[in-house]
Amino acid sequence: MDSEILSYIELIYRFCLHRLNSRTDAEDLSQEILLCIIESMQKQKIDNLGNYIWRVAHNRYARKIQQNQHEKNIVYGEEYLFDIEDKTSLIDNIQKTEEYSLTFKALHTLSSMYRNILVDFYVYELNIYQIAKKYDLSVETVKWRLHTGREKMKVRLDIVNKTYSKIKMHVMCNGSFDPNKYLCNQIYKAIAVACYDSPITIEEVSLATGIPTLYLEEALEYMIYGDAIEKVGNKYQTNFIIVKESDNQKMCNALQSKIKEIAEKVWTVYDNSIEEIKSIGFYGKDFPITKLAYIVLPSILRTAVSKAKEENPLPRPLRKDGGNGWFIVNEGIEKLDELYAGCNTYSYNDNIKLTYYWLGKLFDNELNVALRNAEFFVSHINNETGEFDNDNTEDTAKALRFNLVFKQNNRYYSNITIFNKEQYIASYDLTNMEHEITGLLHDWVATLYKQYKTFTPKRLHNQVNGNVQSYSFNVVAHVIKELQENGMLRTPSQDEPFVDNIFLTIF
Repeated sequence: MDSEILSYIELIYRFCLHRLNSRTDAEDLSQEILLCIIESMQKQKIDNLGNYIWRVAHNRYARKIQQNQHEKNIVYGEEYLFDIEDKTSLIDNIQKTEEYSLTFKALHTLSSMYRNILVDFYVYELNIYQIAKKYDLSVETVKWRLHTGREKMKVRLDIVNKTYSKIKMHVMCNGSFDPNKYLCNQIYKAIAVACYDSPITIEEVSLATGIPTLYLEEALEYMIYGDAIEKVGNKYQTNFIIVKESDNQKMCNALQSKIKEIAEKVWTVYDNSIEEIKSIGFYGKDFPITKLAYIVLPSILRTAVSKAKEENPLPRPLRKDGGNGWFIVNEGIEKLDELYAGCNTYSYNDNIKLTYYWLGKLFDNELNVALRNAEFFVSHINNETGEFDNDNTEDTAKALRFNLVFKQNNRYYSNITIFNKEQYIASYDLTNMEHEITGLLHDWVATLYKQYKTFTPKRLHNQVNGNVQSYSFNVVAHVIKELQENGMLRTPSQDEPFVDNIFLTIF
């Protein structure tokens, strides 16, 4: 099946099920629609696949209704609203009549309290008394909703024929939960952008996004569960900070003038302390200093950044889904570039922890997923010698694949640094000392707080601390880039997973 239509399969099935109320009939109609679309794609080029799919869906649904009924019928979908008079010319009429398309787009931007009554009155031709009985409403309420619905339709018909570009958004978190679940498609992203500046009703969300309210209701409920959206009265507001590309660039520019000096200072601190750090005796002490730098430099810089902050870190908020922390969202990008950095930690059996000081351009999601379930590696390691036992060939193959081990004299050894509890504490103490870097970073971090509060809606100011905490650690990526360009650090090879910035701690 063509990969372009895979994302529509579930929506097509739900479209059919919603209208037919029979899983068997919905499955049959879904298959008929998909077959028609695939055959058409093989015969001709389709410029707007989304519009074409829904046109076919509505046409096929209309045809099925014709087969089942002999009286007046309804075509109820995204694009059409009219009485069916001539069955033989139905499909041609649907394809040719653009005003029907606009009418249904406008109709679906209304909430169900207006939409259902308009459809019953104009399409099913129920009178006001029948509608009142159907919904258990007073006649006056039905009259009011009909009038209000008509007025809303007039406004919508003026603006509904609008095109939208794809929303680029990179999503991560400062905490422990899966933020991508709540921003995994264009509908969720469009909702977040629409509700960002101020709270709006579901109808206003529909107008802003072009998405029918029918499809917004379920999405909004899911985003509320994920704390991505808050409902205030009958309005919805985005519950996380969105950093626009232009704002991100301003924050980067504020750091650039200091990077050269910061890089020189941090390398001096590292160069003066590396021998003392190596004397702690951890596994990996004999690795090249350019390799060890990828775990020691981030530690020095992250400590300096934490000390440079004027505001103490807030406790991570608990979330409805059981996680904790804040969304970290950047609009205008889908992949992190070389100027982003962060830290992921993975715990096993309460006494083993892997730490991954990732760099944006080098971030390896496949490696990241493997580290979440790294029993294949940590269960075979001797923390003193670094030797990896070869008892399980499958685990060995996986460890080799992710460059976590290397082979020497027919034995396998860890390719990452390993600390026991005492060694980790000693190394942390050596990188946690006060030095000039903290002073250099102080003004920049203070500027970050001011910039965030400038472009963040006031209702979200309580999340600025968590976002600045995350964003300020990007200084690691800026410094690493500067040192690579100056030849102080090796530029990682693209031929194998980069693991110099990962270490194992066994408590």
